[in-house]
Amino acid sequence: MPRGSNYVVTNYSKDPAIGYNFLLRVEGIYDVPCRKISPIRKDNEYEIIKEGGVNDYVHLKRKQIQQPFTFEVERYVGLDYLDPLPNGAEMILPIILFVGSGYGNILTNTRRTYIFTGCVVMGKEYGELNAEHSGLLIEKTKIAYETMYTLDGIMGDMSLLSSIF
Repeated sequence: MPRGSNYVVTNYSKDPAIGYNFLLRVEGIYDVPCRKISPIRKDNEYEIIKEGGVNDYVHLKRKQIQQPFTFEVERYVGLDYLDPLPNGAEMILPIILFVGSGYGNILTNTRRTYIFTGCVVMGKEYGELNAEHSGLLIEKTKIAYETMYTLDGIMGDMSLLSSIF
């Protein structure tokens, strides 16, 4: 065995996920075409506790969350007859983001799956209309969520998803 090998798990990292092959599924039936999904934010807040006599470090204790976890979805306007993400909507089913590996069907070659539960559409912003430049009209939708699960390469076994929900 080569020096420095992991004896427990072999991880060669030869097929990383790519950032341009993704699909957003809303309410279990809408496959929403997206231009971009902005950073998925899940920041925890911490209280810093300074202990008397200890100068090398501080203690961190997790605080109660003050702001919702969010992400933004950018879409082109006019793709759907019905808006799958209307402003103020509270989603019943989780929003699922599939990230593909770059080849084949995204649902059969998913590298990572993000599952967002407790989603609420917080707001919408529409892109600039400018008569001097050509371009497509863009809609940004801000979505808040309660919990997020990340799963790697599980779409071949849908029973795992059904066991979570």
